[in-house]
Order: sequence, then C-alpha cells, then structure tokens
Amino acid sequence: MRLAAAYTLVFTLVAILASIAVWLAFRNAEYSTVDDTLSAQANALISGLDDANGHITFQGSDGLPSETSQGIAISAALVSKDGTVIDRSGQAPAVSDVRAQVRQSEASGQVVSATGTVNGLRQRILVQPVTLGNGSRVSLVVARTVRELDATLTRTAIFLAIVVGMLALSASLAGYWLAGRALRPVRQIAATARNLSEHDLHRRLNLDLPDDELGELADTFNAMLARLEAAFESLRQFTADAAHELRAPLTLVRAELELALNRTRSADEYHGTLESVLVETERLSRMVDQLLLLARADAGALEALVQEVDVSDLLEETVSRWRPLAGEKKVQLLADIPESGTLRGDPDLLRRMLDNLIDNALRHTPAGGSIRISGSHDPKNWSIAVEDTGPGVDESLRASLFDRFTRADPARGRETGGAGLGLSLCAIIARLHGGRITLEDAGPGARFVTLLPA
Repeated sequence: MRLAAAYTLVFTLVAILASIAVWLAFRNAEYSTVDDTLSAQANALISGLDDANGHITFQGSDGLPSETSQGIAISAALVSKDGTVIDRSGQAPAVSDVRAQVRQSEASGQVVSATGTVNGLRQRILVQPVTLGNGSRVSLVVARTVRELDATLTRTAIFLAIVVGMLALSASLAGYWLAGRALRPVRQIAATARNLSEHDLHRRLNLDLPDDELGELADTFNAMLARLEAAFESLRQFTADAAHELRAPLTLVRAELELALNRTRSADEYHGTLESVLVETERLSRMVDQLLLLARADAGALEALVQEVDVSDLLEETVSRWRPLAGEKKVQLLADIPESGTLRGDPDLLRRMLDNLIDNALRHTPAGGSIRISGSHDPKNWSIAVEDTGPGVDESLRASLFDRFTRADPARGRETGGAGLGLSLCAIIARLHGGRITLEDAGPGARFVTLLPA
C-alpha cells in the first residue's frame, strides 16, 4: 500500500505538472493566434489611413471601417496623445478601459497586448503607436472578444483534469498490482518463516525468481535454513552422544554401588569398589569439563588469556608429567625440545591441547611403542608435533577425525576411557590461537602437527 501510494503521488504530481504545461502552451498558442489576427487588422487599418489637412480618413472615406474586406468585424479606435478619441468603429473599448495600455505603448513606442474586461466582456486588446503624416503620434486600439477562447480553455482544463484523474486512478491500481506482484515472494518468505519450527528445517523456498534482489533474498533464506538445519542436527547429535557417553559411567557406578550394598563385604572388597567408582567419577569429571569447554566455545565465550609463553618450558613440563604414565604402559616418551623460543597464547589451554594429544597417542600406542613430542619454529609459525607408533588413522575417518564423539577405533570405546572429545577440543584451541591442527602421514603411526603464529 505504501509503495502504491508513493508511486501514485509521484505520478499524479508529474501528470499535473505536465497537464499545466500543456494547457499553458495551448493557451499561449491560442492567444498568439488572436494577437496575430489583431496585428493584421491593425496593419490593414494603418495602411489605409490618410491624413490630409488634419483630417483623418480611411481609404478616402470618413471613419474607421467596422469590418475587413473579408467580412471580419473590427472593433478599433484612434486615440490622440491627450486621450481624446479621434475615431472608432464597432464595439471599440472606451479610453478609460485601455488608458493604461495606451500610456505604456506611448512610453515604449512598442506594440502592447493585454487582456481585460471591456463593456462587460473579456477582450484581447492590442495597442499600436501610429505616426501621422504631419509628424503627430496617435494610438490605434484594436480589440476582439475572447469569450469563445476562454470557454475553449476552460473545456481543455476540465478535459486535462479528467485525464489526470483517470491516469492517477489507473496508476494507483497498476502500482498496487505491481507492488503486490513484486513483493509476493517476500510474503511467501515471511509465511515460511512464521510456520518454521525446529522439526521442519528441511523445508526450502521453491520460488521461480530471476537473478535479482528478491532471488538473492530467497537464496540467502534457503542457505540460512540449511545452516540452521545443520546446527540443529549437530545439536541433537551432540546431545544424544553426550547423554550416551555420560550414561555409561553412571551405569557402572550404580552397578558397583548396588553390588557393594547387596551384602556385607570385606574392607578390601569395599576398597576395590571405591577405587572403581573413583575411576569412573574421574572419567565423568573429565568428560563434563570437556563438554563445558565445548559449550563455551560454541557460545563464543571461550577466550584465550594471552601472555608470553616459553615453549621450551611448556613442552618439558608436559613431557615430565606424562612420562610416569607412559612408563606404566611400557611406552617410550621421547622429546625434541627447542632450546628457546616464545609465543603469545594461553598456557592453560595450550597445556590442555598437548595433554589431549599425548593422551590420545598413549591410548592407541601398544606396549613397546614410542611417542615423540617435538617443537620447531620459523619467523612466522611454531610447529608442535605429537607422533606415535600406533596403528594410525583409517582413511575413512580422516574427514571426521576432529568432530565430536569421533573415535579412531570405535570398538575400543570406553575401555580406553575416551569419549571422542579430545581432538575436537584440540582443534578449537588451535583455532582460538589463530592456528590449526592437521594429521600428517607418519608411516605406521599418526602424526598430529599444530601450527601456531609465532
């Protein structure tokens, strides 16, 4: 409605201005025709005037003619400089009615045309100065009624007003129809958005639109629906996987406690039950901590507390903490630590990233194998690698390796204590520091390389 109203208003203003211009042009053309007629009559009268011994005649006869040789009526008057009427014919105007035009003509020496009311009628008046044979000057006043011309101009104005009104009505209807047709896709998009819920995000707009702004809007809306669908599907999958992962240790804890309470047991048996519950509780705690970090990352609330980090100290401290556990599993933990070097980052998050990578390597490296941690840098980047001699990663899992709840060996699942969250956290931490983590081919094992800005 607003588009149609604005279009109609602009169109009507333009049509009114155009109609006024047409009417004025038509009026000027008609009055020019009248002036040409009066000028021709005046010239005809002047050419026939004869001044002999102070007596003015017209073609040898006394008085001005009342009509031309073609039978056209003439209303004319000769007025002296002092305002006296020398001669007149037809319905010539009185001097009092044309005194202003006569004075203007005498003062300028030019022909003066004007429209005024004479003898109760609208007339067109032409005043032309005339120099007689004795050198005296008089004014020839010629007049013609314009009643019919005014009536024609009035009819023309009414006709133009009717045309403008009809055009404005047609423009408003056409503008409303065009605006509605143009905005129909927007209404369809709005209707689709109103009826959408999280259960039917698969719906798409199937509009046959050209490659214009509305087509771009529809494509953008469909792309947004695709992203929402993927996000909701990821959220549903994440929720289901998280519930499944949390359910397993809780079930084990419950089973252990019910078994312990089923009958009286010895202190050693109670101690063994508590140790088993403690292991599962620690696993639950780690999983919940990882889930909280992932939730903060998804919400954009995970921020790095950037400070200067000594990479050598960070790697050496990490290797020292993990070497006892590696020894228990009969896995050799090797390190190629650079002598010096720093980077800007969050030491706690970087430490968690390295812990996840080493923990992942330990769980997949058999006894007698080895894990190597190395660090190197150039002027732009730090490269920190964790390499193991395990079975490596199957080619089919590489594309989703850094997705949540993805295990390189699904059959090993909970026995190894992994929930498939460690590598996804590593990727998030690397991105948070402006870097990335990749899996490189390293013979039989896996080699994870983290690139961080120096």
